[in-house]
Amino acid sequence: MRYGDWIGRWAQSVPDREALVDAIANRRLTYRDMARQITRMANYLRRELQIKQGDRVAVLALNRADTIILFFAASRLGAILVPLNHRLAPAEMAYLVEDAAPAALFFDAEHRAAMDKLSERAAVGKAVCMNLEDGRRPAWQEAGEDPLPQLEIRGRAPQLIIYTSGTTGLPKGVILTHRMILANAVNTHIGWDLRADDRTILHSALFYTAGWNIFTLPLFHCRAANVLVRGFDADLILDLIQAERVTVFFGVPTMYQMLLDSPRFAAADLSSIRFMVSGGAPLPLALFEAYQTQKGIRLWEGYGLTEAGPNNFLANGPRGSVGHPMPHVDMRLVDGRGRQVPAGRDGELLIRGEHLCAGYWNKPEESRNAIRSGWLHTGDLARMDDAGRYAIVGRKKDMFISGGINVYPAEIERVLETHPAVAAAAVIGVADEKWGEVGKAIVVPKAGAALALNEMQRFLQDHLGKFKIPKYLTLVAELPHTAASGKVQKFILQQRHGRPDNS
Repeated sequence: MRYGDWIGRWAQSVPDREALVDAIANRRLTYRDMARQITRMANYLRRELQIKQGDRVAVLALNRADTIILFFAASRLGAILVPLNHRLAPAEMAYLVEDAAPAALFFDAEHRAAMDKLSERAAVGKAVCMNLEDGRRPAWQEAGEDPLPQLEIRGRAPQLIIYTSGTTGLPKGVILTHRMILANAVNTHIGWDLRADDRTILHSALFYTAGWNIFTLPLFHCRAANVLVRGFDADLILDLIQAERVTVFFGVPTMYQMLLDSPRFAAADLSSIRFMVSGGAPLPLALFEAYQTQKGIRLWEGYGLTEAGPNNFLANGPRGSVGHPMPHVDMRLVDGRGRQVPAGRDGELLIRGEHLCAGYWNKPEESRNAIRSGWLHTGDLARMDDAGRYAIVGRKKDMFISGGINVYPAEIERVLETHPAVAAAAVIGVADEKWGEVGKAIVVPKAGAALALNEMQRFLQDHLGKFKIPKYLTLVAELPHTAASGKVQKFILQQRHGRPDNS
């Protein structure tokens, strides 16, 4: 099995098929073009940077074709790509670098200042700028196309590490193996009926699993094409769907609302679309109906995790259902004692299959707790109907979803409680018209101290990404706790303060 060399295979059999439309740089790459660039990058990694099997290679950049080339090049050498979330604060990013200990860190010119700050806090390995400000060609493009050594790469070898925030407050590096990424591609190819003539727009950030594994890698696996953009822009997306005859598309509900709100939506030609998938948060009925009635497009509602898939269901059920499991995915629903629950009853969703991660980087205890006897315990609640179709009904985790991104209150609380005016803090998610949910901080101030919303937000900006910073602040005399364990009773806070305001 030639893990990590899909592009090379297609370069041999369908060399002239279009693989990547780089809408950022206004260029088009065939599978032959991509394979040549991957070979150059791999030769640069092994000769100039001495990257070897098992090494981590980090990248700090906006979406760019070079990151995709770097991923496949590292894979050819058995190295592991570690994309860094450029939205994080310097202290957060430094933790990721210290944890992953990369042998090299690639960055784009847009993040040179961030790299300078990061270098002061953590050992970044050999730093390489992917696009030089003076317009010169990066060194890796001159590395030559000598044949690469054929390595024996096992399926359980790590290929990608994606960092996600954790309920403990510290990010966890999810280990995505060669076998996991391949299994997700196969499941998606078969389960969603992907075709060699399919095309999608890659707008999701490449430090999320969505950027790689919802459509990007599954489409490369089946000889199809990705259209790459810097990020989500509603007007640009609508223009590209029409110009590039895009057939499949993924977004979170907030993005679908932004597309609908665009003045170009009514006149946009979306007739090439075969289906659209929504994930990250529940899909509002109004959006489902708007796309169906105005464009004749049915939005599929999906469900996934960085740790599993993320494509787990066929999305073939009625609205509100994610449908049947993918062809090579096992599911169970269990109660609090681990007993399987019957159809029609809510239970925690457990997932098993080759598309599961290998645990968390440098976190053996968390890995053992997450995957037990081969089953991933998702912490999410689901229900199965008599036809075997699943619906996601809630979350066991202390988490809310803002703009399709998981936000873990424990991470925010850990930082907030270091503020000199804060005695105790809890964060909950409250409804927001644009983002679905946003954070609300419930704070017990220290005796004689005061804390204003703008002061709290300025304090958190130095430690947390903008999307994690609470939009609202409420000051209280005390937080409700359980008598036995002393844990904060978030459900009571939701009852008392679960409104989108500062009350």
